[in-house]
Amino acid sequence: MNIILVDSQQPELAPWLMGYLGAELDARKKPVRRVIPVRPNCFIQIILGGDHLMIDVESGERVPAPRVGLYGPLSHYRYDMEITGPFKTFSARFQPAGACALFGLHPPSIVDRVLAIGLPPGLYEALRDAPDWGVMAELADRWLMTLTNGKTCNDPVAAAARLLREEHGQIGINELCEQTGLSLRHFQRRFRTLTGQNPKHYARVCRVGHAVHLKELQPDVSWTAIAQAAGYSDQSHFIKDFKALTGMPPGDFLRFQSPIKRYPRWEG
Repeated sequence: MNIILVDSQQPELAPWLMGYLGAELDARKKPVRRVIPVRPNCFIQIILGGDHLMIDVESGERVPAPRVGLYGPLSHYRYDMEITGPFKTFSARFQPAGACALFGLHPPSIVDRVLAIGLPPGLYEALRDAPDWGVMAELADRWLMTLTNGKTCNDPVAAAARLLREEHGQIGINELCEQTGLSLRHFQRRFRTLTGQNPKHYARVCRVGHAVHLKELQPDVSWTAIAQAAGYSDQSHFIKDFKALTGMPPGDFLRFQSPIKRYPRWEG
């Protein structure tokens, strides 16, 4: 699978939006199955060509992914993805608390869930027929700018969540709390209201998610080195967290993944 990252051209979207992602997979005779790693953020995926199934590993249910879906934060190993044939998607990746603020959703209600959503008339066709990823990003920028009208995203706890994600979970919760000027109890309650997760678990998701991305980008690097880069000084602690959040020990993870290439190199 080839993945390309595309920046937004609207600085005003930065409090809500991390950027865009395009993905393509060539035609395959056999289905390609991928473990979906834990992630702290929401994203909208728009399927422009082909289809894929979401396989619920808890129930075994196989459900077609929506043509346009809002994917909430993934707090633990819950889904596999199965792709058959050629496949093309365009996604918008949101900052913590960004998607729910734009779409008027309660963050805890979308954790570990996928919601089918609609696009403005004509936008899906324009994205499908766009000549390149940059044009798609311009179209998506215009749409999302209409959703920000009259809204703000300057909550200090939301900013703390963004910083925790950017630092891959490697900031102490007490330090983040002090930056907001809130009591620890108030900070934890507000954090969960905005992200759907408590800050300690959110930090674990950020760290393990970062380790997964590093390993996919550098498969020849040892898991010990990856764990250290993700902020783990104790290998057993890393293995425990990794297994809890991905459903398998680190050594087995890439056996379940198809090769992936990202442009430019991506570490977050």
